[in-house]
This record gives sequence, C-alpha cells and structure tokens, in this order.
Amino acid sequence: MRHDRRPDPLDELRRNDPVQSSPAPSDSKARVWARIQEATMDNPRPQQSRRMAWGGGIAAAAVAGVAAVALLLNPGTPAPAPSDGPGTGIGSCVEVYSPEAVASRDFAFDGTLTAIDGDQATFTVNEAFSAGPSTGSSVTLTAAGMSGTSISSAGGPTLTIGERYLVAGDDTFVWACGFTQPYDESVAAQWSEATH
Repeated sequence: MRHDRRPDPLDELRRNDPVQSSPAPSDSKARVWARIQEATMDNPRPQQSRRMAWGGGIAAAAVAGVAAVALLLNPGTPAPAPSDGPGTGIGSCVEVYSPEAVASRDFAFDGTLTAIDGDQATFTVNEAFSAGPSTGSSVTLTAAGMSGTSISSAGGPTLTIGERYLVAGDDTFVWACGFTQPYDESVAAQWSEATH
C-alpha cells in the first residue's frame, strides 16, 4: 500500500518565506536577543507578577469597599479639617483654601443650616464676614456635593441640618475645598480678620 505523503504546510511556508532569503543583519539579531533576555530577566515569572497584580487590585478594592460601608453605616463621622496646602484627592480645587482666599469670595459667613432640598442648602446667617447675606438673614445656596444628594471630589463636608458652618463661595454657589467647613471659633476669628 502506497501512502501519498503530502508536504507539511509549515515546511511549505518556511520554504516560501521571503524573509529567509534576506536575513536580518547579525547586529539586529543581537539587539533583539539582548532585549528578549533583558525582558526575561526583568520579569522571570510573568504569570506570578500578573497574579500578584490581580491580588493587589482585589485587596485594594476590598479595602475601599469596607471604607465605603463604614461611612454609610456611620454618616455622623466628622469631616476632616481642611488643610492649608493643596489636597491629594482626585478632585481639584479652583483655589487653595486659606483665610486670606476667603476674602476674595463673593460671600463668607458663619451660618446654621436650616434646610436641605436636593443640592440647595438654606442657612441662617449668624455673622456675615463680607458682602452678601447679612447677619440674621436666611439664604439658600447651591451646595453641590455637600448636601448628601451627590458626591463631590472637592472635599466639602456633608452638611447636616441644625449644624453650624463657616460658609464661603461665589454667586449662589457654596465652595468646598475648605471654604465651607464645620464651625470653629478660631477659624471664624481668622475669617473675620481676613475679610475686614
């Protein structure tokens, strides 16, 4: 019995490969092999590195999830105090907070939050530090990201009805990034001095 032996398709491709007829210069081959060896030495176990990266990502996601659940279960946690330097968060502030920068805002006051409706926050002004709402008046301003109805990456406090705040902003918008913060007597004195 005679077997018809057909040529191996890979052998046919190798015979007809145009690159084989014009081999790369030896210095090019040397550079390629050096780069392959370098990559192999840098990462001798690529699967282990990928597993470690996945493990690290899963661990980071788990930590973030636990922190989010903790915040949701304990919403009364006080907001961190504003820093005098630029923040390290994802969001960016238009201007870095300082008592002197408060003087550049359209309004700055010490106020007690009396109502929240969506992103609208109504304050009774205890003391006006600059132009804008006067002492004893009631003012409703947009406090996006601070009223608990949306999230802001700019670092404002979560406003709570009945609490007292130092509030600064422009037009009808309350600024975050330290320009609105829980009331503190020493900071209020700094705001008063900076705006007069």
